Parts: sequence; structure tokens; C-alpha cells
Amino acid sequence: MAGSGLLGILCYDSWIGALACLPFSFLCLPIYHRWRQKRKQAAMRLEFKDLLYTLASGLRAGYSMENAWIKAEQDMELLYPEKSMLQKAVHKVSSQLHVNVPIETAVMDMAAECELEEIYSFAESLTTAKRSGGNLALMMDKIAGIIAEKIEVDQEIRTMLSGKVLEQRIMSGMPILMLLYMRLTNAEYMTGLYHNAVGILVVTICMLLTGAAYIWGSRIIRIEV
Repeated sequence: MAGSGLLGILCYDSWIGALACLPFSFLCLPIYHRWRQKRKQAAMRLEFKDLLYTLASGLRAGYSMENAWIKAEQDMELLYPEKSMLQKAVHKVSSQLHVNVPIETAVMDMAAECELEEIYSFAESLTTAKRSGGNLALMMDKIAGIIAEKIEVDQEIRTMLSGKVLEQRIMSGMPILMLLYMRLTNAEYMTGLYHNAVGILVVTICMLLTGAAYIWGSRIIRIEV
């Protein structure tokens, strides 16, 4: 709300303009929520990749699926001693295993709690493998490898796009920074935009176009794997 108010003062040089911009702050809340959710999911995705590698290593060593999960939880505690997004969910699965809850059911509950596509895929694969029988350790080892590789590809794409993401954010903020620069260095040059109908209309159109450009640019650089 403070940012919206300051933007209104910067663009309209009026407290009325600032108050008129305040409702737009509520439109930003869903965008901020989605951004926070994506950051959380990205961190969980990386931790889940490490969990899969550790789990696959245990399966190759001859552990059962349940024991491999418990061993993987212990390794995850060493990898992420603090601020782990996934540790609580992994520990919950291990606790359910200790009371004889089927691992496919526990992992499916974990997927529902974390809301991560990769965990859903792993849980469904585990359920199918349990029902079909066969060499469960070999099947889950391959499935874990495939999902982990998918996460790695997604991480590589995000790394390659990080520079473009930064450029897009800078370009989206440039109109506001330029307006601020002109207000601070040569305020008289900007007087034609304020306190008249034509100037207010021009500024409003520019603000809407800047917002549309930001949304468009964000969609262009959004690549899902």
C-alpha cells in the first residue's frame, strides 16, 4: 500500500492520485503470493532431488523401500541441518512407516501436503510399482533417476534464463526510475503532465502499458518442464 501510494504521488503529484492507486496494492497480493509459492516450490524441488538420489543409492545398496526412505531422511538431516522446506514432510512419512502405514499411502499424503508435481509423480509411480510387483528396488531406482533428471533440466533452464529475468525486471522498472530521475533533476520539465486532464490521461496510459509489459514479459520467460 505504501508503494502504491508513493507511485501515485510520483505519477500524479497529488494525494488524490495516491489514494486512487491504493486499491491496486490488493491486486498485487495474489501476484506476491504466487511468487512466494514458486520460490518455496523451487526450494522443495531441489531438496526432493537430493532425496531421490539418496533414496536411489539406498535401493541400489539392497535396502527395502521403507528402510531406504528412513536412511534417506537421516542423510537429508545432514544435508539440510537448518531451514529445510521438505524435512518436516519427509519425517512425517518416516513416522507413518514406523506405525506400519504403507509407504505408497504415506508418500501420497506427502504429495498432497507439499503440492509438488514431482512428488505426485513419484507417489503414483510407487503405487503402481507396488501393485504390479516385480523388482521394486530396480523400478524405483530408475523412476527416481528420471524424476531427478527432470528436476535438473528445469534447474538448468532457470539458470540460463536468470540473466533474462533480471533484464526483464530492470526494463519493467525503468519507466518509473526515469520518471523519478526527471522529478528530482528537472521538475519543471514534468509540470505538463500534472494537474491537467491530458497529462493525467497520458500518465495513466503509460502506467497501464508498463504493467501490461511486465505481465507479458513475465509470461514470455516462464518456461515449464
